Amino acid sequence: MRSLKKVIQRTKSYINIKTYKRPLVYVIILMVLLNLLILVIAAFIALTIDDSFDHFFDAFFNGSLKWMLTPNAILTITNPKLLALSVAILIIGLILFSGTIIALTTNAIKDYFQSKKDNAGKIDLDEHIVIINWNSKVPELVADLLYLDMKSLTIMIVSMLDKSQAENLILNALKKEQYAKKLANLNVLVKQADPLIISHLTNISIQKAKAVIIMNKDTRSDLHVIKNVLSLGPLHFIYQPPIVVEIKDHDSEQKLSTLSHVVKDLSEHRILPVCFDQRLGQIIAQTIIEERLESIYLSLFSFEGSEVYKVENQTFDDVMDYYSHAIPVMPFKQDVFAISLSKESLNLKQNKKQVILKDLHLNQITPSHDLDIYIIGKNHKLNFIQDAFKHYQMKNDSNFQLTCVDHQEIDRVIHTLNNTQRQAKLLLLSDETKEFNELDADIIESLIYLESHLTNQHVSIIVEILNPKHGEIISGFRIKHTIISNKIISLLLSKLALEVDTSHFYHELLTIDQNEEGVDLQEISIVQAKDLLKDVLPLTFDSVKSWIKSIYISSLKTLVPIGYYRDQQLYIHEGNLTTHSIEILDTDDIILMRIA
Repeated sequence: MRSLKKVIQRTKSYINIKTYKRPLVYVIILMVLLNLLILVIAAFIALTIDDSFDHFFDAFFNGSLKWMLTPNAILTITNPKLLALSVAILIIGLILFSGTIIALTTNAIKDYFQSKKDNAGKIDLDEHIVIINWNSKVPELVADLLYLDMKSLTIMIVSMLDKSQAENLILNALKKEQYAKKLANLNVLVKQADPLIISHLTNISIQKAKAVIIMNKDTRSDLHVIKNVLSLGPLHFIYQPPIVVEIKDHDSEQKLSTLSHVVKDLSEHRILPVCFDQRLGQIIAQTIIEERLESIYLSLFSFEGSEVYKVENQTFDDVMDYYSHAIPVMPFKQDVFAISLSKESLNLKQNKKQVILKDLHLNQITPSHDLDIYIIGKNHKLNFIQDAFKHYQMKNDSNFQLTCVDHQEIDRVIHTLNNTQRQAKLLLLSDETKEFNELDADIIESLIYLESHLTNQHVSIIVEILNPKHGEIISGFRIKHTIISNKIISLLLSKLALEVDTSHFYHELLTIDQNEEGVDLQEISIVQAKDLLKDVLPLTFDSVKSWIKSIYISSLKTLVPIGYYRDQQLYIHEGNLTTHSIEILDTDDIILMRIA
């Protein structure tokens, strides 16, 4: 008896295990077996109550099975008992077999549609952009990709964030009513999955990605993104996409570089770790000195308008002399980085018509600053901001008095500023460690306090916010300039991912450093035309190319004008530079790129 119970228990356990692993298959098998059992019993009963059946198989095939499969067969039955049996078999068959199959089919269809809605299961994609992990920068990153000049663009976001929440945040950033036409060409898919699991990555066809961006979801450490990079090691990428990694600690760049050489699986991958807090710290420092620099950086980072491209196997002077739609801004080995509207217009050559140059007389540009700077708040960018000011002070005849305090010590700063009535610049830093819904809360509180307590009218308030939506909220305060950190970083992320060959240019552009001759190459300066030129203004040039090349030659090939500010409006030289004349006014602020 005990052995029988043990066999029954093992059988039940086996059935439960198999049912749990493959419930659909085993439910169908059980239903088929149950129906067969009923048909066998019904065949034995029919054999005993009706003498027209010769044997069991006759009763089974011409009786119970026939009644279930062809209901019309019961109409020819004259035996009342046999008729009752056939009706019972028909009803049982409809309930157990047909009903079960219909229910299972309906459920399978429902699961299929639900899986497609949730982007579950394998998704077959090709040449798409994969964004791994979620943080507050992702919505802005997706929004900027709208400006890519592509017929169709697919972005796959894989993270542990709830899919509907992620989609709502992206829609807010996209401003759908403003970009309705462009949105038709943008496919944004969100998959809630663990990026550290290989099968979850292969399910989104990551092997066919054209670019991979790993976001840092941890505001304190780079450990998680290093794990993400290691998880990509075993994968074989078809298009050899760049893997751009957002890191917090500058030392992590060396760690990832070491891993890419030591770990065999990573050696074939193109890994580009970038400490965006360092880059942003440098941008913030330069923006404190000259607020308009941020707008120039945003223009160069964005896919809207002119961008920086690499012209291969050309000299700087060749691009300057012969290319009609490109402004050279940096020589690099055998190539040249140039600003142009698109890759298509980049290599267009000008007509044989000679560019008419003017012999200009330039003043020596020696930027000098003497600023009292107060920074309220702390985040990961603060150390980089301080370092940037040290480098800037070393290479220029400038003096910066830097004071850094927490938001809780704002009283002390206000007291000092009100008593001295000196000119100063006040920077409010936002805490990126807060939850998404609480981002910039400390900034708004400090602005309210400043509005009612700061009486020194000579203080310029500069604000760093993380959430772009808060820009409109704080626009009514007495703010000189607003820096939207997440917008800048997301633009730079997407630029490096899709134009990875330009990474060296952006590194040099944002680095405040000197070469052996004491010159900071790729430094952007803004100089009023009457301070730059000794010549009588206004000056008219027959083409933009003539203006650019005249400055280049007159500065002994050290400066290139890339645009100007007029009436506080930014204009970057773009399009065909040889067809339209340009007039330089004495009040124009000329944007210069130092190239030597």
